[in-house]
Amino acid sequence: MVINLIANAVKFTPEGTVTVGASLVGSNIQVSVKDSGIGIAPADHDKVFEKFKQVGDTLTDKPRGTGLGLPICREIVEQHGGHIRVESDLGHGSTFLFTLPATAQETAQETTSVRPMSLDVLVRQFKERVASHQTVGRTILVVDDDASIRSLLEQEFSEAGYTVRLAANGREALEQVLFEKPGLIVLDVMMPEMNGFDVAAVLKNDPATMEIPIIILSIVEDKERGFRIGVDRYLTKPIDTGSVFHEVGELLNQGKSRRKVLIVDENASAVRTLTQVLEAGGYHVVETNGAELMASAISAQPDILIVNSIISTGQQALRFEKGLENVVFLIYHQ
Repeated sequence: MVINLIANAVKFTPEGTVTVGASLVGSNIQVSVKDSGIGIAPADHDKVFEKFKQVGDTLTDKPRGTGLGLPICREIVEQHGGHIRVESDLGHGSTFLFTLPATAQETAQETTSVRPMSLDVLVRQFKERVASHQTVGRTILVVDDDASIRSLLEQEFSEAGYTVRLAANGREALEQVLFEKPGLIVLDVMMPEMNGFDVAAVLKNDPATMEIPIIILSIVEDKERGFRIGVDRYLTKPIDTGSVFHEVGELLNQGKSRRKVLIVDENASAVRTLTQVLEAGGYHVVETNGAELMASAISAQPDILIVNSIISTGQQALRFEKGLENVVFLIYHQ
């Protein structure tokens, strides 16, 4: 995260200095990366955090990039409950500042992984997804900084008939996903610059990519964090190719079947609206109320659980029920 900001500062500072600072501001940690480079016009401050946006004169030889670095930084900071901004003017350098909570709290983690949205927004997103739905392909994106692991998985998957694409780090993985969506992602956690958890968080918080199945394959034993982000499976190294192939096949085939959605709400009108949209998109819908949430979830074994924000979900308790470890939570308000 900080490395990304430093790299960005160096790229746009042909001559001069780059200074990194950190301080405690109230209950937050504030980190700043200041450079004496070309600067950014105030009108462009918001644009630099948009995907595929580059500011500056395209007719000059100023450095260009993918337009993903700063948007990724913003995604990561916001995923961890923080904020990022820029202070700059043309010809006077730039200062990027971000704040993060000094102490992590379970409730804060749960809030950042499942953000309530309005019913209208939720319905619109499902309609857009239905309208643009395509059959999930058989392409697997393998993301690992270890070349030997990439080579091993490429060989195994290719021999099994899959199309395999490779990425050596998190940034490269996001660029590939935005260029062409894979049918499934196999993702390492321990990578430089941007770890696998941050990659998964970016993808699972974007409506355009949140349904791509992600399998974490790592030496790090932190399943709870992975499932809280929304990954679909969590396997630990050393690699058991039998287990990997089983999970890959199951997740890719799931993309062709009707996914089951459990709607939890006391409002009949909201339930009816969501049900109509979801069934039109090929989802199998089960309805329940707050009192029956746990029993219904265990019985229905849904892929997605949509809950009105006024209802207590007991999300962490549900995660430990057999068959519900990978359920995707969507919380909305009216």
